[in-house]
Amino acid sequence: MPPNSAQLGSGFTEGELKFASFWVRNRIPLRRFGYGFLILVNAIVWLYSAWGLLDAYAISYPRESRLTQDIATNQLTLESLLHDQPQPVATGNAQVFEGTENRFDMAVDVQNPNEQWWAEFNYRFNLSGQQTPLRNGYLMPGSAITLTEIGFRPRERGGTAAQLEVENIRWHRVDPNVVGSRYADYALQRFNVAFENAVTKTGGQVGTQSSGRTSFDVVNRGSFGYWAMDLVVKLYRGSSVVAINKLTLTNVAPGETRHIDIDWFGKLPSISQTEIIPIINLLDPNAYLPTEYFRK
Repeated sequence: MPPNSAQLGSGFTEGELKFASFWVRNRIPLRRFGYGFLILVNAIVWLYSAWGLLDAYAISYPRESRLTQDIATNQLTLESLLHDQPQPVATGNAQVFEGTENRFDMAVDVQNPNEQWWAEFNYRFNLSGQQTPLRNGYLMPGSAITLTEIGFRPRERGGTAAQLEVENIRWHRVDPNVVGSRYADYALQRFNVAFENAVTKTGGQVGTQSSGRTSFDVVNRGSFGYWAMDLVVKLYRGSSVVAINKLTLTNVAPGETRHIDIDWFGKLPSISQTEIIPIINLLDPNAYLPTEYFRK
């Protein structure tokens, strides 16, 4: 090796020597910085762990335990709401009675199982593919009535099977401020009408046509009068309905007794029972006669 080309530091480069000199001069501060950094990281880890334990047992746990209770409460509320919904109306089979001049009477029994709900709806019958006119109906809480179509004349002769079709059903909850605790008690106070002396005679004759007559008395023993009241009259032979009719009474005053005659055309079998079903919306304020009307 030439005498003027000697390598400084016995083989170390200039950069390595500068780094070694820096380390010797700053070793203690760098060591302190390293210890401080490790202490800081360790403190952060411990603080994070402590916060996790505090959150789990002191902050989030009570809230999360309430979530379970809220879920259970909400489930009970949902079950209560579902239970409080109106139950479906029960319907019987539609009956068809053939009358004179190719006319048909149709009837179906419906029952409202709900004590706190009443319903408004539209209905019609489908007689072997031919629809009757659309009618308005209502069904009071816990009541059973008969929906009818009387004297329907089909466009063409067909079968005698009918089905009830219901549309636009609208449920209304009974207001306790109006009816008190039970609608049944309210109805007893508002409607005290009896049907007495019901007799059906058959075997009559009008011209060449057989006929019968049902007679009965409508006795309003209550203190309320009514603008209009529908009556469905059913004739039974044994347990079977053999004829049905419907009429509307108007201006029924309290204390009034009204005699009713209904003529039936066509041959009737012997009748064992006459049933009269009143239909009136006692929750409609407009259904009642005003006091000044029947005190005149």
